[in-house]
Amino acid sequence: MSGAAVNNSARPVTHKPSCSSKLSWAKLSWRFLLRDWRSGELWLLVAALLMAVTVSTAIALFSDRLQLALGRQVAEVMGADMVIRSSRPVQESLQTEAREQGLQLSTVLEFPSVVMAGEEMQMVSAKAVENNYPLRGHIRTADQPFSPDQRVDDIPQPGTAWLEPRLFPLLGVDIGDKVMLGNTWLTITRAITLETDRGGDFYSFSPRLMFNLNDLQSTGIIQPGSRVSWKAMLAGERDQLEGFKVWAEPKLDDSERLILADDSRRDLRDSVVRLKQFLGLASIAAMMLAGVAVAMASQRFAERRFDSCAVMRCLGASRQQVLRLLVGELALVALLVALPGVFSGWLLQEGLVQLLKGILPAWLPEAGWMPMVVGGATGVITLAGFGLAPLLRLQEVSPLRVLRRDLSPAPAASWLVYGCSLLAVFLLLWYHTGGLMMALILAVTSGVVLVLISLGIQFALGYFGHRHSAAGIPVFWRPAVSRIIQGKGKTSAQLLAFTLTFIAMAIVLVLRTDLLNRWQNDLPDNTPNYFAMNIQPAEVEAYGEFLAEHQVDTSQLYPIIRGRLIRLNDLPVREAVSKDEQDDHTLNRELNLTWSENLPEKNQLEAGQWWESGSNDGLSIESELAQRLGITMGDRLTFIVSGTEFTETVSSIRTVQWESFRPNFYMIFPKAVLEDLPATWLNSFYLGSDNKLLLNELITRFPTMTLLDLDSVIRQVQAMLAQSTIAVEAMLAALLIAGLLVMVSVIESTIDERLREGALIRSLGGTRRQLLLMQVGEFILFGVLAGLLAAAGTELATYFLTTKVFELAWQPVWYIWLALPLFGGVVLGGVGWLGIRRVVSESPANILKEV
Repeated sequence: MSGAAVNNSARPVTHKPSCSSKLSWAKLSWRFLLRDWRSGELWLLVAALLMAVTVSTAIALFSDRLQLALGRQVAEVMGADMVIRSSRPVQESLQTEAREQGLQLSTVLEFPSVVMAGEEMQMVSAKAVENNYPLRGHIRTADQPFSPDQRVDDIPQPGTAWLEPRLFPLLGVDIGDKVMLGNTWLTITRAITLETDRGGDFYSFSPRLMFNLNDLQSTGIIQPGSRVSWKAMLAGERDQLEGFKVWAEPKLDDSERLILADDSRRDLRDSVVRLKQFLGLASIAAMMLAGVAVAMASQRFAERRFDSCAVMRCLGASRQQVLRLLVGELALVALLVALPGVFSGWLLQEGLVQLLKGILPAWLPEAGWMPMVVGGATGVITLAGFGLAPLLRLQEVSPLRVLRRDLSPAPAASWLVYGCSLLAVFLLLWYHTGGLMMALILAVTSGVVLVLISLGIQFALGYFGHRHSAAGIPVFWRPAVSRIIQGKGKTSAQLLAFTLTFIAMAIVLVLRTDLLNRWQNDLPDNTPNYFAMNIQPAEVEAYGEFLAEHQVDTSQLYPIIRGRLIRLNDLPVREAVSKDEQDDHTLNRELNLTWSENLPEKNQLEAGQWWESGSNDGLSIESELAQRLGITMGDRLTFIVSGTEFTETVSSIRTVQWESFRPNFYMIFPKAVLEDLPATWLNSFYLGSDNKLLLNELITRFPTMTLLDLDSVIRQVQAMLAQSTIAVEAMLAALLIAGLLVMVSVIESTIDERLREGALIRSLGGTRRQLLLMQVGEFILFGVLAGLLAAAGTELATYFLTTKVFELAWQPVWYIWLALPLFGGVVLGGVGWLGIRRVVSESPANILKEV
């Protein structure tokens, strides 16, 4: 028995933590939190974390709302969020399912026809609409042709019609007259000046006549075999549309095509996509700045726990107990800051929306809950990733080493925390960018830039350390220069923080400038606002002379030859392409072919060379179409035009700027290939608002010509780009504020050491002026060096982002090599002066007593 008793006493006893012990540790963490808050120890960490959550939430909310609003504006250009287009009536089952899923539905019918008025007749594009048309956007009409118009919310009543202004002189009619469409007479009640959904194929437009769908049967026009375009227009919430799309796509027949608003207008899509990418990039930059601020604040928070940890270890606390206490305090900080930060972010973006109310889209939807979750998660992730690792180092040191302020190398658990945090940051990147590939590009680019900047810092410090000569440096700056060079560890961390801050702000500024320049170049003041189509060959010379006589700014005239692609490398084209591309719309309709001796404006060669004048072979294809169909240089394409077949070899691939509002083509040939085939001609021109009456003379002189008015569409696009510009500027302002807080965080993280150093210098006879010059000089040197490193990092990062993400042309930004060092020195010197005033004004005796 005694042996058993001895054995039992010798066996180590393990105690499972009870609920009460967990609760006591939580209470102790709470007490530490209150104590540190009262003493001012936590304000920097709380401020950095609050900034992280506030800015991230505000940018996420604002960008989400703006993207929804711009998506709605793109939908207005199509008249709906989604359209099912067909040459036959859309299946009833699709329409029934759409209604059951809560979507709005409107049927629209378009067809070419001849309208008569007295002895005059004219080919028109007739459009029959229902009472709820359009589901998105609006219609504008005028009481008289070419008179001021106004927005209306109705459609033509049964027995009436609205005519496009140019139809009035062609038919010789006025408001109140009747026109005959098929077998029925319709009374003209208004002149229609704008249909927001009149985008699409520019080359199929004739003057518009709009009438009520209830009159369709009485016209007797629609017969078997008639050329008709049926459209089921749908509108609803995002989740409803996505659900219906998934359900409907497998059930579409061969004649039906489902079109989303984002895919309907290429001239708008690219600009909106770039804006979304920029907003995502701004969110990422804000997240990076928040991470830097939290990292520096957490480092100071951990360093100021050395003494308290030493006391607890001396009183018998284990490493795990100390870590649990500090992690508990950190978790409480995260929980207490997350909700106020999210609310502050919501208030910030709401204030911004109210401030810009007259500039932003009139319809700005409320954001969903996800941006607020992401904003809160950003703060928690940055705190865990950058704030937990310094605390883990405290558990690995003995009480003696803590009292000596020595630290062991970072434990393996710290690297595990960093790894998990980087994974979480990558998931946030994926969310903000909306694409895996862009997230990967950003992650790799960030990693490369971070490594190169770190190596650059070490090289710079090592170089100056070996070459350093105090002879040429003012006496009062020598201690600052010596500390920068000797304290490589802390200097590197601070330089890295400042450099990353400048890089984040510079990248957003440079890309903002590139985007604004691109938008302005896409839509200058003289952007063509009219397309002239169906110009007959015999009228081309007279038409050109008319425009030249009236000094109209015009584009090149292009012939239009309607042809179909039938074979690719001698195989039927639908067999030659992949299964996914067999339903591509370019394979199921006639294409607009043209010839040109010169590369068209706003086109750039991606591969191959342009043919010489007089060449009789060659073919240039648009790059996106070539990629979709798998067409490469040297492939042989066979076309059929009016029963005539011909084959040409791809000699060049080019990119096309679809948003330029100029004639653009998928296929361009040398003149000798197409000049003998039947063609009509096309061009675009700009006409100012004070010269609109010239249109009457133009229409009267060339009655067979079709004129498409793009003025309203261009105004819509320009309004969207103006709103996008405001959004870009707002993101930049938010990042500047975040960057300033990062600088304050870095300066505050070194304030204890600076106080002790300042007290020692003052006690040895140094003056306040010398101390101020030394401290401010150090920050100026920091700013200049960080600015130079940031300039190199910005050039590298903008190269990858511009070419790989935004798909724009990259050019070196030479001015940042001067601007960033100057900005860094001035701003960091100013912020440093504000931050270290305590160092100069505090009594040396009081500081040394605390030490």
